[in-house]
Amino acid sequence: MILLLVISLASGCLLTYLRYSNQNLLLSGFSIMKTGNLLTLVSLLIYIGFIVYNIFSKSKYHILSLVILICISSTGLLFIGVSALYSDKDYKVAFSLTFLVCYVYTLVSLITITFTRSKMLHIFNNIGIMLIVALTGFIFNIYQIYNFKDDSESYMQAAGSKKADAGVILGAAVWGGNRPSPVLRERINKGFELYQKKIIQKFILTGGGSPNELTEAEVEKNELKKFGVDEKNLIVEVKSNSTIEQIHFVRDKHYKKNNWSRIILISDNFHLFRTSEICRFNNMNVDCIASDTPLSAESRINFSIKESIAVLFFWIFGIG
Repeated sequence: MILLLVISLASGCLLTYLRYSNQNLLLSGFSIMKTGNLLTLVSLLIYIGFIVYNIFSKSKYHILSLVILICISSTGLLFIGVSALYSDKDYKVAFSLTFLVCYVYTLVSLITITFTRSKMLHIFNNIGIMLIVALTGFIFNIYQIYNFKDDSESYMQAAGSKKADAGVILGAAVWGGNRPSPVLRERINKGFELYQKKIIQKFILTGGGSPNELTEAEVEKNELKKFGVDEKNLIVEVKSNSTIEQIHFVRDKHYKKNNWSRIILISDNFHLFRTSEICRFNNMNVDCIASDTPLSAESRINFSIKESIAVLFFWIFGIG
């Protein structure tokens, strides 16, 4: 049990370090109020609570069960440590997922062993319980994203008195002929709508692209110039390939340097929940305005499922 306690503490500390490292942040900026940090702390407290209870209880535990739990938790610790050695996102995700399965399974098994008379590990029963717990959390997360409400109402009620330092239009697909896709078109339109209302006067346009075509950001820039937005108010970022890279660009090149107090994220509603979580973890004050892209209920559910997985990996590992 003591060895399990040591492994759980090591896992929690390494997990927290990697969460900040993957965001290029220092641990000196640690805050318990960040979702991922809070999840780690709560799980650790549960872990430690049951271990301490079992250490001081007079029950006799099946040695083989404890050995198996130690092996599983050690495997998880090994995989989360190995993930720190890779910069490739796919490897990070694979190793991190293995750690998560080991960590949750050990926690579930520890709880069930505590309440069973035999004090033995029931492998398949615990797998079933783990899947039920994971599915419940996953469904709740999908519900959050599906029903996410942006900040449009607060800006409407302010009647133009509420403003932001800049609006960030997040990139989306570019079609042949360097045309914005319908999704990107709606993001651009929403950005210009905010510009017309004088809520924002400066844009950060993000998104890379494929060879031999304009980047997403350049297409955004061209469309806004057609609308009459002054080019000097358009900041273009053309190298990013992910939402996190786009947010890091805004954070490092503009938000901190210019001492901004608030920015507006402009994207599709299903995308804004995760993006706002990334920004808040990076100590950026953001509001969210959703574009008017029409989506069927089925499409919203599909996007919400994908975003739910992505935000989970961000919360726990700092991977996006």
